[in-house]
Amino acid sequence: MVAAENPLNPGQGQENSVTISGLLHFIGTKKGHKYFPFSIRHENPWPDGTVRRDFLTVRAFPEEIQEKLKSLQEGAPVRVKGVLRSSRGSGELYLAALSLESVEPLTLENTVRLAGHVHLVKAQAEGETGTGKYVRFAVRQDNQELDGSPRRDFLVVRVYDQGLRDAVAAKQDGDPVTVEGTLRSSRGSGVNYVRCTAVA
Repeated sequence: MVAAENPLNPGQGQENSVTISGLLHFIGTKKGHKYFPFSIRHENPWPDGTVRRDFLTVRAFPEEIQEKLKSLQEGAPVRVKGVLRSSRGSGELYLAALSLESVEPLTLENTVRLAGHVHLVKAQAEGETGTGKYVRFAVRQDNQELDGSPRRDFLVVRVYDQGLRDAVAAKQDGDPVTVEGTLRSSRGSGVNYVRCTAVA
């Protein structure tokens, strides 16, 4: 690990690990960015025979990953490992890449594991999609920026399963929480979120 990656590490006692594999999708870059933005197109078959397509937002800060991306073509199969962060401007989730490799043949992977504190979302705490009703909360993690200044991330989670929803309802704001799940993108807004498969 190079020094530039250190601010992407979660704070002490906080777990934050993500592994995603799929097809590389380039996003237009803006001048002045310290990172290379891209997304991973992750396709999953649904029981009705259709395919769900998620576009999972990634930012590459380390120079070696940026250089590797420049050598790859649109649609290349890749695996990215990193940590989830929330944008300071919009609050939207993105995956901060710590490693990137080409994978052939492509085996789809999508795993998220987070540990932090419960942050109860006041706006739009509940919702419904084609896959059912859900409750929404965030995992709060306290981190540090490169200059040592404090950074607080709110990592948005959707919980569909009724048993898991009951487990979340029993928690108070600020309680410790561990979440396992997958990274998804909203079909309406394209905003990324964690779909919860286990909570403790």
